[in-house]
Amino acid sequence: MRDLKVMMIVAFHENRVFGYQILPKNTNVNFEIKINFLNEVIRPGIKRKRIRSPIILHDNARPHKHKKVKEFLNSHRWEELKHPSYSPDLNPCDFDGIARIKRPNKNKRFANEDQLQAAYEEVIREINLQNSATDIRHLPLRWTFVNQTGGEYIH
Repeated sequence: MRDLKVMMIVAFHENRVFGYQILPKNTNVNFEIKINFLNEVIRPGIKRKRIRSPIILHDNARPHKHKKVKEFLNSHRWEELKHPSYSPDLNPCDFDGIARIKRPNKNKRFANEDQLQAAYEEVIREINLQNSATDIRHLPLRWTFVNQTGGEYIH
């Protein structure tokens, strides 16, 4: 059996996974999927938590920078935090969040998408119960370093 690989879109807020979407196999993120995620997952969470001025940080992948995504963010008055061209060290999702989600299921094989989805939902549930997605708190300090170094890679 071939390895089952799927894409996941994840958003973090404070010490928790704020929202996520596991895409069907063989589906890549495009601007329509990104807008749907923002509208159907993130927007209701922002309203529920009464976040007045959301700041969205995502990398420079094409779907994130698409004109329609920018229009969506502007229409909701959500600020987009500018991400340097290549600085994965800046994004807490890249250096902690995604790794924290993936680690418990590393090298596991799933018979089908339902098993895979259940396993990752359990990991996310545990992260949220323990408030263990903590590295998002380091973003302001890391962002200061990025601004001071003009976007250079932080070691």
